[in-house]
Amino acid sequence: MAPLKNPKDKGAPAPGSTRPTVSPEAADRLADQLADKPYGSEPKVKDTLRRTSISLPESMLHRCEELAFDNKRSGKHPRSVSAIILEALNKYYGIGESENRIK
Repeated sequence: MAPLKNPKDKGAPAPGSTRPTVSPEAADRLADQLADKPYGSEPKVKDTLRRTSISLPESMLHRCEELAFDNKRSGKHPRSVSAIILEALNKYYGIGESENRIK
């Protein structure tokens, strides 16, 4: 059994340890890199589309399906029911044209 390491021996690795030693300079560089990053905030990433289910009146769903079919035939956007609803929600929230256009 390997002898226990004395906590006061900060620079020396424990006997039999496979962990690399870190110099004080390297530790300072890492601390400087991490100091500029905001704590607890998430990095900004592009929204990804997530599948969901909604309930619509049959007449509204039928109108959305017809519009999607007509748009597919004419080559216009939006071409799917999902894209039609996404566009409507973007207009409702005042977002403008969707960055995640469904083709």
